[in-house]
Amino acid sequence: MESAAAYIDQFLAYLIAERGYSSKTAVAYKKELERWSSYLQGEAGTSLLAAQKAHVKRYIVWRNKQGIAPRSINRTLSCIRSFYKWTIREALMSENPGQGIRSMKTAKKVVMSVPAADLKALVNDPDLFTADFEGKRDQLLLLLLYGLGLRRAEVISLTPAHFDWSRKLVRVIGKRNKERQIPMPALLEEYYIRYIDLRDQLPQRHDPMLLLTAKGKKLYDNLVYNRVIYYLKRTTSVVDKNPHALRHSYATHLLNAGVDINTVKELLGHESLSSTQVYTTSSFEELIKVYNQTHPKGS
Repeated sequence: MESAAAYIDQFLAYLIAERGYSSKTAVAYKKELERWSSYLQGEAGTSLLAAQKAHVKRYIVWRNKQGIAPRSINRTLSCIRSFYKWTIREALMSENPGQGIRSMKTAKKVVMSVPAADLKALVNDPDLFTADFEGKRDQLLLLLLYGLGLRRAEVISLTPAHFDWSRKLVRVIGKRNKERQIPMPALLEEYYIRYIDLRDQLPQRHDPMLLLTAKGKKLYDNLVYNRVIYYLKRTTSVVDKNPHALRHSYATHLLNAGVDINTVKELLGHESLSSTQVYTTSSFEELIKVYNQTHPKGS
């Protein structure tokens, strides 16, 4: 019989090769499964392939007592279910010990979108961005995140070849290598050309990606996150100031403008409608907030 580590590695290889999971997601799954395997060996006195439903339940309770948030515990449970579903597929086990166990209840977090007026000022403010390469890059970065509703990883992985200027569409590779096409905002080409002119003048350009560092290298997660926070702090008072807030705003503003929710689902690259429905809830919450702030009898 192979070791627990070997089974985990085989499962991760399956996720990447056959399910199209990213290496980042695979690393997260590995940490979860290694923690689960360690618990089984130490606290439960059993092995990875001998786990039963009672072990999974006790593990959830154990993690909860450690102060782990319900949302994180639910991710752990999802990971365990996926692993044992694979073991059944590989004829290593006959039952999934994680199946039938309810996820923990989590409080719904309403993310407030950035007001359209703030976003317009963000893009158009001539004093907010420097006139050099990094200033023009950041301006395009923000426009791509909001104007196309992209995830952080998606905007980082864009290349010039993804832009179809004749059809005014951008080809985006999302989660699990799922491809979608998004219509371009009317003003995107203007900002794109300004940036490309400076990008082509970089003395060293080591990467084919569209958005680069001043040293010609591919952008990284923290850089994108920090640049978005930097600019949003200077233009809006909303609490959520991160790349996802721009994606969230894209969806919310489309829905508020009357765009069909199924269309928004496709534009965002969601697999299920329930993921997109989160934005309809936040839109309603925002309407209540505006009502309470502006109506004479609102509060």
